[in-house]
Amino acid sequence: QIIILSCNTTSWSEKLQLSTRNGYRQSIGRTPFTTKRGRNGIRTHSFLCRSSSRKDWSPETWREFPAKQQPVYDDEGAFVEALQAVKALPPMVQHWETEKLKSRLREVYEGKRFVIQGGDCAERFSDCTQSALEARIKVLEQMRIVLSSLPAIISEDNSVGMPVTVIRRAAGQYGKPRSSSHETINGEKLPAFKGENVNQLAANIESRRPDPSRLVEGALRSQCSMNYLRGRLSSGLNEYSHPETWRLDSLRPSHKESVNQILNIDFKKNEGDSEVYTSHEGLLLGLEQAMTQRIVNSEGERHYNSGAHFLWIGTRTKKIEEAHTEYFRGLDNPVGIKVGSDITPNSVVNLVKTVDTKNEPGKTVLISRFGAVNVTEDLPALAQVVHEAGLKVVWFVDPMHGNTRKTADGMKTRDFDNILREIKETHRILQLYGQHLGGIHLEITGEDVTECVGGQCGVRDEDLRKNWGSACDPRLNYEQGIELSVEVAKMLSNSNSIDVDREQTIDAQVVLDAVEQLRRSQVSLQRKA
Repeated sequence: QIIILSCNTTSWSEKLQLSTRNGYRQSIGRTPFTTKRGRNGIRTHSFLCRSSSRKDWSPETWREFPAKQQPVYDDEGAFVEALQAVKALPPMVQHWETEKLKSRLREVYEGKRFVIQGGDCAERFSDCTQSALEARIKVLEQMRIVLSSLPAIISEDNSVGMPVTVIRRAAGQYGKPRSSSHETINGEKLPAFKGENVNQLAANIESRRPDPSRLVEGALRSQCSMNYLRGRLSSGLNEYSHPETWRLDSLRPSHKESVNQILNIDFKKNEGDSEVYTSHEGLLLGLEQAMTQRIVNSEGERHYNSGAHFLWIGTRTKKIEEAHTEYFRGLDNPVGIKVGSDITPNSVVNLVKTVDTKNEPGKTVLISRFGAVNVTEDLPALAQVVHEAGLKVVWFVDPMHGNTRKTADGMKTRDFDNILREIKETHRILQLYGQHLGGIHLEITGEDVTECVGGQCGVRDEDLRKNWGSACDPRLNYEQGIELSVEVAKMLSNSNSIDVDREQTIDAQVVLDAVEQLRRSQVSLQRKA
C-alpha cells in the first residue's frame, strides 16, 4: 500500500532546510517527493511514505526523517558520550516482560481486562525518594483494587468485573514536549523547561540550557525507581488493601461505603499485582535509540526498547512522515498513540498500519484526548473509521490534556467533573461503534496536592497555590484518584448489564451522522444566501 501525503509549499518550507546538528536531520531525508500544480494554481508536493516492511528499518533510521522536540546541545561530543554511557547500562526491563504486557493488552482488546495507566506529568529527579515513590504506588494500587472488586459488589454478581493491570508513568517520564521553545517568566524570555532529562526547572538561563549529562542521571534514577517498584510489588502481597492505609474522609457516604465493602472482603481476594509495568512518552529519540536492544531467538530478530515496557507517541510528534513514527514502526514493544481533534480519522488509520503492520491485538493502543467539550462531536468519526478498517486496537482515554484550562490569575488546572465526563462519554461512544474502553490514562500523584479542582475534596481555583507540586501540568491528588476509581467502577458495572446490538447501532448512527451533516450544510447555505 502506498500512502500519498500532500501539503502546500509554504507548510514544508522550513522542513526542507537541512540541519545535521546533534545528528538530527531536519529534512525529508530519503523520502521521495514529486511536485505538481493543481487547478487552483497552488503547488503541492506528494510524499511517498516508507514501506511497512521492517527490512529497511534499524534503530537509527529515524535520523533520516524530520525530528521534532529534540534538544540542541552546545557540546555534541558530550551528547554522544552520554548516549554511549546510557547504552552501556543494563536493561531496565526485560523483553519477556514486555511480551507479557502485550499479552495482557490482548486480553484488554478481548474485553477481559482493564488498565490504569498513571503517574506524573513530568517526573522530577528530586522525587526519586522512598516517600514520593510510595505515594505514587499506593494510589494506583488502591484504585486497582476498587476497579477490580467494586463492579461485582455493585451488581451482586461475582462474574461481573475483570482483572486490572497498572501501567505506571514512572521510571523514565523525565522528558516533556512543549508547544513553544521559549517562555517568559517575570519578564525574562527563557528556553522552555523540557523535562529533567534535558534541563532544569529553575527560571534562569543557565538552568534552562540543555545538559547531556542529565540523560545519564535520568537513566540511573529510572533504574533506582524501577528497583523500588519491583521490591514493593513483585512479592504479590498487598498491604495497600489494609483498611488503615486508606484515607476516605472526603468521600461522600455512598462512596465510602462502597470502598469499605471492598475492604471487608478476605484480603486474599485483594492480592497485589506482582506484575510491574512502566511507561513513558518516547520523545528523545537519541536516548530511545540508546535503550533499544536487538533480540534474536527462534522467532527471528526483534527490537525492544529496554527503558520501558510501553511507550507512546505524543500529540506533537505523531506525523506519519516524521522521525518518531519511523523509530516506533520497528519496535516490538506495545505502542500508544495519542489521538484527538488535531488528526483526521484516515490519518490515524494510516499511522496505526505503519506502526503495527501485522494488525496484532495488544500491539497498538489509541489514547484518545479530545476533551469533554469535543469528545461527543469528534470521537464518533474516528471510532467508526477504526471499526470499518478492522484495526485490532486497544482504546484508552486520556481525560487530562483536553481539559486543561487557565484560571483568572494564570494558573493551569483541570476540572474533576470534566475529567469524569470525558471518560464516561468515551466509554459510551465506543460501545456505539462496536468497540470498548480498555483503560484510563491519568496524570496523578498520591500526595495531597492542589492542582486539579473539584471532586469531593473540594479544591477550588483559589486553592491551587496552596500545595502545587507539579513540574508542568496539574495532576489528580490521592482523594480525587480514589473518587474517580469508584465512579469508573460504577460505569463499568453498569455496562456489563447492557446488551448492545452493535451492528444495528452503528447503522443507526451512520444515518444520524448523515442527517446532522445535511442539516449543517443547509444552515451553511442559508447563511451564504
